[in-house]
Amino acid sequence: MAENVWILGIHMTKFGKHPDLDTVDLGAQAARGALSDAGLHMRDVGVLAAGNLMRAAASFGQQLQKQIGQTGIPVFNVANACATGATALRVAIMAIRAGETDVGLAVGVEKLSGAGLLAGGTAQQQGDTWSPQGRFGAVAPIDGRIGTETMPGVFAQIGMEYGHRYGGADFELFARISEKNHAHSTLNPLASYQKRFSLEQIMNEVRSWSPTRTRGRCARPTVTVAPRRSWSASRSCAPSRSSSSAGPSRSAPRC
Repeated sequence: MAENVWILGIHMTKFGKHPDLDTVDLGAQAARGALSDAGLHMRDVGVLAAGNLMRAAASFGQQLQKQIGQTGIPVFNVANACATGATALRVAIMAIRAGETDVGLAVGVEKLSGAGLLAGGTAQQQGDTWSPQGRFGAVAPIDGRIGTETMPGVFAQIGMEYGHRYGGADFELFARISEKNHAHSTLNPLASYQKRFSLEQIMNEVRSWSPTRTRGRCARPTVTVAPRRSWSASRSCAPSRSSSSAGPSRSAPRC
């Protein structure tokens, strides 16, 4: 089993709506960029992990292969909400560590323009009384009753639970994280927003879900591997178990 796994190449595309490109176009650009950064070709890759949530049943990985090269390697399509890209990277790393291949390619792509808010299910009309249904009558809708299933709200609930469980995590702490991230965005020409905001601006922003404000949350890359995203661009990388990074002679950070 490989003990060390290295990131040989990465690629990140600029956040944007990209109306003239679909997810396969975006993924192909990112994949080629990562391979070029690593000094590799598709024939060097032994496994492809392709992450896409919004079209999870569309066999995105197989479509991507048609664009970047079909070499007969296994393809794993991954969908795991906001962790989709990171999960694709983990799949590639696990294949390398298991000794199945020396080089893997992980891609995370999403086109969220016009998709609306991600939620656990479609909202339905609900009466004032609950009628038992599903799984032995133990299932009841929670949205609007004891919380929300809409993803920004779910993350806000997790933050509140964290503060309740461990203490010391008030809204200002999360606002400071937002302040830091926005400051970093000014250094990244590929970022969705490139504007610095003060802690006071963030603290006084319109509240979306308690305790989060609109400027406390924004679409961000999922640390994916070889693809690029459309409205929230993704980074791409080609992990390998060899001791080199981004090519045969340069060292690289460990995953």
